Amino acid sequence: MGAADPKLKTLEQVSKIVQERGKQYGRPVDHFARTIGAINCLFRNKLKEPLTTADWAMFMVIDKIARQQQEHNDDNILDIIGYGACMSECKEGSQSRRVEPTGDVVDS
Repeated sequence: MGAADPKLKTLEQVSKIVQERGKQYGRPVDHFARTIGAINCLFRNKLKEPLTTADWAMFMVIDKIARQQQEHNDDNILDIIGYGACMSECKEGSQSRRVEPTGDVVDS
């Protein structure tokens, strides 16, 4: 098989992108915790319970699927796979965090 296999080529591309993004933004679980912290504060009166970092990764996958439905773009596919990997990291052990409306970070 090797890199000529489209699936493996795609996974190799995603691996490079995930590594680059990690250098730019740090660990997804930390970046997502900041994002959901703001969302949990803004929507605290509407949410039944605070969102977690894994929830945010899922939102990003949904967003990329919605973009892909509008118009095909190879980057959407790479991002869907990358955010799936981020979700896996967020779910691993105590990596999944939620940020309470008070701003407290809680491992889920």
